[in-house]
Amino acid sequence: MKNFLKILLKKNSLILIVVFLLAGFERFYNFPDRVTFWSEQARSLIVSANYIKEKPSLLGQEYFREDSNSHILYSGALFNYALVPLLLISNYEPVTITVFFALLNLFTGFVIYWVVKRLYNVKLAVLSLILFLFNDFMIYHSLFIWNYNLLPLIGIFTFYFSILNHKKPNTKNIFILGLLSGIGISLQFLYILIALPVLVFNIWKNKKYIVSIITFILGVAIGNFPMLLFDLKHNFYHLRTLTQYLIDTLRGKSDAGFAYYYLLPFWPVFAIIGAWLVTKILKFNIAIGIIVLVLYFYFNLASSRVSFNSPTGMPKGITINDIEKASKIIVGDAKGNFNVSEVLDFDKRAYVLRYFVEYKYGKKPLDEVSYVNLKLLYVLAQNNYDFKKSSVWEVNAGGSYKLDKLTDVGQGYSIFKLER
Repeated sequence: MKNFLKILLKKNSLILIVVFLLAGFERFYNFPDRVTFWSEQARSLIVSANYIKEKPSLLGQEYFREDSNSHILYSGALFNYALVPLLLISNYEPVTITVFFALLNLFTGFVIYWVVKRLYNVKLAVLSLILFLFNDFMIYHSLFIWNYNLLPLIGIFTFYFSILNHKKPNTKNIFILGLLSGIGISLQFLYILIALPVLVFNIWKNKKYIVSIITFILGVAIGNFPMLLFDLKHNFYHLRTLTQYLIDTLRGKSDAGFAYYYLLPFWPVFAIIGAWLVTKILKFNIAIGIIVLVLYFYFNLASSRVSFNSPTGMPKGITINDIEKASKIIVGDAKGNFNVSEVLDFDKRAYVLRYFVEYKYGKKPLDEVSYVNLKLLYVLAQNNYDFKKSSVWEVNAGGSYKLDKLTDVGQGYSIFKLER
């Protein structure tokens, strides 16, 4: 106990405790009202819940993208299988599952600290930790369920084992890097563009480069095994679809575009580089360095991606609690076959309502395409939404409806009951 207290009272330990307490407060303050649970999160949990309720699958979640042959892109299944125990432990409660992702982000910060301290020095490690944990993007990503949220952790481990292998080539490190790359590709197809340079960097000075390439590929295969197995059983579906999508992109015929989240594996490296720059500024002039850090905190905490009162990834005025209460009312009202829809954004099939209605409250709506000649439809819409002028297929496919307002949802929204 005395030794523990001595360690705890060390200057660096106290700094770490304060940093993690503040970072934890940023993430967990008013947590249920700040959690983002919308279409992407609901679709992830639905895929994983179907592994439990229906049957396991080698397919992961659908992307909102397809190639010119109308073949849909799917992510790897690893992430969805990782959600299965969380669903069972939480009894299908999204807020509880999101706690894991907040803790995951904090853990990633700890790994960054450990790696930088091991490779460089304590001062750089502490600053890297601070810049990472108090970054507005990282606070934002701590508050929702998403497969990409694992990428910063994959990124820092890849950085660490690459440095180790560069100093002293080792087949074990090559295998681990391949394994990390396989997991990264399962989470994000574009991780291939990171995996290839990682391979080249780590075999550049390796005399056993043939063995290293084979070892790396073996690691990739194991890390992305469900997708590989699916391809072997289905005529290389993922490979063919991804190749065609790449061709479509080069021809300007796809909907591909750049987004910041493709760079999430580099976020720890950005934090390390930023910390290095701050140390140089502090060394040059302490006052200027402190001003830089204060401005960093201010701009990140004042960012539109950070709110301590409401979610920043949902329509303004709605929280996950509002969606859950509305879903419960739908379940109590629905008789016979029914379906759900929403008109607030691109997700007209209302996966966010589907998840609660079916998996939390046990009443299954019709599937995502069964809207034609439908007798009963529940729609999440703005209070002033004009259903007579609606261009939404899911709303119009059933024909003429009798319209009733079932319940208010959040601020400025309602669940409408459309009945034939």
